[in-house]
Amino acid sequence: MEASNSFYRENGFVILKNFFPKEQVEDAQSEAKRIFFSQFLEKNYTARVKLEDLSEDEFNNCLFRLFDEDSDTLFNCGKQIQHLISLHQMSISDEVVLTLKTYGLTRPIISTRPVMYFNHPRLSKQRVYHTVDAHQDWRSMQGSLNSAVIWAPLMNIDKSLGALEVLPGSHLNGLLTNNLENGFGMVDLSLVKNKKFVSVEMDAGDALLFSSFLIHRSGNNVTNKPRWSCHFRYNDLDESTFCERGFPHAYVYKPVEELITENFPKKEDLLKIYTR
Repeated sequence: MEASNSFYRENGFVILKNFFPKEQVEDAQSEAKRIFFSQFLEKNYTARVKLEDLSEDEFNNCLFRLFDEDSDTLFNCGKQIQHLISLHQMSISDEVVLTLKTYGLTRPIISTRPVMYFNHPRLSKQRVYHTVDAHQDWRSMQGSLNSAVIWAPLMNIDKSLGALEVLPGSHLNGLLTNNLENGFGMVDLSLVKNKKFVSVEMDAGDALLFSSFLIHRSGNNVTNKPRWSCHFRYNDLDESTFCERGFPHAYVYKPVEELITENFPKKEDLLKIYTR
């Protein structure tokens, strides 16, 4: 472990093979797909009554159709999968906490809610939503200097699916961006001497742990499949500058003020729930 810890300090990342149990990864992705499947049934996109009866190609075609015909509903499904209990359980497992401590976060704390991605050019209105150019995560986190990110594929991801590309050692150059675009701290690569990105191909269950200052980018997904992955961010309460700065938190969560569904619910809607 000391050797891998040394590699992490020098390069700013480390690949953790078979980090998450395969069953846990499969459960999280399956739960996410069931949310979309509910809408496929609602809209009569499929005659299948069970998600398990739908082939991967059939599922993806329904997903693309939902984006084309009702992108608002697809985006709402995307929001719901961020709140899956299985996803949150992955982010706070004992193994995750122990690993963060092993790699220098002595009192780790969640930076922001976990995120699950399903990236593909056919599911995006802007390029940044499926392929993000060189950026640093710290610019959007603004937490501890040793803050770390865990990126985990929910499927086997190679270059053709847009495997992440990292710039080894770039975390040692400090913050190289003050430019936040769509939540990403974009980096001007003309400021960087070493521009030799490394593609990180990974299997479902693997994890990539990296410094929030590491410069990284998305590869290009040239397949007909969405790239399923999840992303967890952590700060360290024991990092001195984080404490000195008053533990800043860079994310704003608040409810919308208007009713999303106008004139809903009515009294009879509630009676159907509580008096049957």
